[in-house]
Amino acid sequence: MRDWFSIIGNINRPVLGEEIPILIFRAFRIYSGEYLKDLMGEKGAVVLFQNAGRELGRELGDKLKDEDLERYLSNVQSFVKDSKIGLLVVEEIDQRKAVLRLDECITCAGMPNVGARICHFETGFVAGIFETFMEKKVRAVETKCNAMGEETCEVTVDIE
Repeated sequence: MRDWFSIIGNINRPVLGEEIPILIFRAFRIYSGEYLKDLMGEKGAVVLFQNAGRELGRELGDKLKDEDLERYLSNVQSFVKDSKIGLLVVEEIDQRKAVLRLDECITCAGMPNVGARICHFETGFVAGIFETFMEKKVRAVETKCNAMGEETCEVTVDIE
C-alpha cells in the first residue's frame, strides 16, 4: 500500500489552513457511510470502514512503533489527542484482551442516540495499532458508542 500519510500530509491551503469544522468532517463521514450502505449493504459498509481504519492504524503504528507496549500506546494516545481525534484511554489490557475508550470522539461525541454504533473506522484503527505491535491479526469490536446514547466510545480488542 502507498505511504498515504506522506501523500495526504502535503497540504497547500494558504488562505483556509489545515483545519475544518467537525460538522464538515462528520458530514463527509456519515454521508459516505450511508452511500456505501446503499451500495454494499450494512455489513459491507462496516467492513470497508473497519478495514480502512485498520490500514491507517497499521501505517501509523509503524511510524510510532516502540518495543515497549506502554510507551507505544502513549505515543498513539499523544497522536490521537494532538490530531483532535479524541482522547484515547486504556481501560484494561492483558495478554488476551484490551479495552480502550475514545472520549470526545471526533465522529460522534455529543450526537443524540441514533440507534447504531457508527465508529467503525475508529474500531479498525485500534485493531491496526494492536496488529502492528503484536505482529498478528486481532479482532476488534465497538462495545460502546456516543451515537447509541452511551457516554463514550469503547473498543474491545481480542488479542489471542
